[in-house]
Amino acid sequence: MTLRLFFAAGWRSHMALFRWMRPSAFFPTVIGVPTVQLIWFVYLGHYVGTHPVAYYAVGNALHACAIAGLFAPAMSIQGERFSGTLTAVLATPARRSVMFLGRVVPAVLIGFLTSVVMLALGVVVADVELPWARLPQLVGAVLVTTASCCAFGLLIGAIGLRTREAILIANLTSYLMLLVCGVNVPLESLPDWLQVVGRLMPMTHGIQAAREVLAGTTGAGGLMLLEFLKALVYLGIALVVLRVLEQNSRRHAVLDEM
Repeated sequence: MTLRLFFAAGWRSHMALFRWMRPSAFFPTVIGVPTVQLIWFVYLGHYVGTHPVAYYAVGNALHACAIAGLFAPAMSIQGERFSGTLTAVLATPARRSVMFLGRVVPAVLIGFLTSVVMLALGVVVADVELPWARLPQLVGAVLVTTASCCAFGLLIGAIGLRTREAILIANLTSYLMLLVCGVNVPLESLPDWLQVVGRLMPMTHGIQAAREVLAGTTGAGGLMLLEFLKALVYLGIALVVLRVLEQNSRRHAVLDEM
């Protein structure tokens, strides 16, 4: 029953919230926006000449998972509130941790596939070399990066229990990642306090791990482990925030307040 709730209920909830989005709208959003972003920064990086163009291609390819990773988990909670079904969902006796963690799985899959497609695009437009022998490590780096981003998206969704601005927060987070997570600007080039922020944000170490894998240097395993640990921490914080805000919202009768 727990596994069924985790997988089936999570997927059905995802489909219920996003079924309105036809393929003609879904693919331009999930694939089109990251494609334009990757090509833009690759050619901008080529013009500036600070780093090889592959540097920008890899960073933006992994950042592409943020569209699904941040917005889908956030909407999986705030969307229930907008549609007026949140009280019914929270009235069920199902374990909250299983119910909401299951909603992260579709976002992880979609975000992972988006980053894979963008890496393939990077091979075409930026001559990114994908060594076959290191592809399993690269897949691991992309997967933990996506998981970390989705965990952070669930935390944003948890905040959406008491605010209308979860999607705004997700947008701001996505743009902040472009600045402080080593997507286009090396972490070492930032002020010390921004470096600290960047290391605490999701995907920073995952992007570094992917670059280490493609360069054939050591250290990727430790970076992936660190990114995975961050994902676990974000998930733990998100579940605690969900629990606290749910109880607080029940106490003040504001679950349906818009």
